[in-house]
Amino acid sequence: MNYKELAQTIVEKIGGSENVTLYTHCITRLRFVLKDKSKVDEAGLREIKEIMGIVDRGGQYQLVIGGDVERVFNELPPFLPNVEQDKPGEEKAPAQEEKKEAKEKKNVLQTVMSYVSASIAPTITVIVAAGLINAILAIAVQFFGLDREGNTYVAWNTFAQLAFNYLPVWLAFSAARYLKTDGYVAAFVTTATIVLFSNAEEMAMFGISIPTVNYSGAIVPVLLMVPVLALIDRFLTTHLHKNLVYMFKPLLSAIIMLPLVLFVFGPIGAFIGTLLVDACVALMNVGPLSMAVLAAFHPITVIFGMHSLFTPILVNELTTGGQTFVLCRALAANFAMAGAALAVGIKAKKVSNKSVGISASITALLAATEPALYGVLIPLKRPLAAACAAAGVSGAVVGLLGVHAYSMGSFNLFTLSFTIGGDSMTNFYMACGCAALAFVLGFVFTWLIGFKEEE
Repeated sequence: MNYKELAQTIVEKIGGSENVTLYTHCITRLRFVLKDKSKVDEAGLREIKEIMGIVDRGGQYQLVIGGDVERVFNELPPFLPNVEQDKPGEEKAPAQEEKKEAKEKKNVLQTVMSYVSASIAPTITVIVAAGLINAILAIAVQFFGLDREGNTYVAWNTFAQLAFNYLPVWLAFSAARYLKTDGYVAAFVTTATIVLFSNAEEMAMFGISIPTVNYSGAIVPVLLMVPVLALIDRFLTTHLHKNLVYMFKPLLSAIIMLPLVLFVFGPIGAFIGTLLVDACVALMNVGPLSMAVLAAFHPITVIFGMHSLFTPILVNELTTGGQTFVLCRALAANFAMAGAALAVGIKAKKVSNKSVGISASITALLAATEPALYGVLIPLKRPLAAACAAAGVSGAVVGLLGVHAYSMGSFNLFTLSFTIGGDSMTNFYMACGCAALAFVLGFVFTWLIGFKEEE
């Protein structure tokens, strides 16, 4: 099917436009919020070869399409008239889902992590861009003689650092949007805290000394603040006279939230952030074993959407110490899945499995692993086990060498540059070696274990 035919078929199989509340997409998936999931023809969806997998998680019905997802998404509007469309990569909890929450008991941890993940996800694009700029600068210094003291380096380095220093501002805005409160007030208060403590180390308010907290890059205070801002916003909207809401709601929200952040959420957030960093240090002290386990189970956590649990840890690790170790579990796992998919593509007898295996392997190496995971490894089962085993072995090497990243995102051939930083290229070379090891082991283990092709 061409993209238009595929879009039309998908809409028909999910119950028609009247069954869709909202739709969006991420890097490989179409995401739908549905009114009644019983109307979905899931068996029919699974028969469509362009759909590599189906994930029902977090109130969203997700179809794994792969690299063509944006082209299919762009064909959907004519078949979903009057249906709300969200911006790619963002998650939204529409009114229909809020009503369902009264009927469906949600796990507290799941609710919290959905909020955290939805708040952080839109900001990662900025981190990725800044990380790649830093990688380009490091390459320019190492191989092209760019002067670290020169104006060119200083200007671009300052530009890249803004992404990390003001990450709490972007986070405040996206968290506020997720909770349907005023994102500009949230960003305003957050910016104020960063600027206040960039100009002075010791300050006081109402005659009380303000605890000194480094708000630059600190995400936990923001995640604690925005839900309270949302409650205050709703309270003021309800109790202020309608003619006073426009002027006094933002005023009262701002003057209430700033002291709360400075005296309550800032110190608490700093304490929690310190615990997270200490946890990462303790994890790395275990070394190869811890990274082997994390890498081996990474594909499984992706299947169940649990990989987002690590996002707050990664961001806090990155903004606090300037580098992340835990992210590198994905380096081992992603290249292992690419190798396993290629082995399927070469060894398979069915033409369809050959085609999907090779294309999914290339996609995993250049962009995202979900086509390989959902289109090849999960359906054939044994290659998934082989990929996990390969990820575990190569993850142990990653932990042994202490490979780390200076930015975050999905690891592939292009984003290996995330591991470039500091005064030496050694970490990058080790990362490339670990990636090659994971790919080869994924291929070899899958080839040796084999798989059964369904008729």
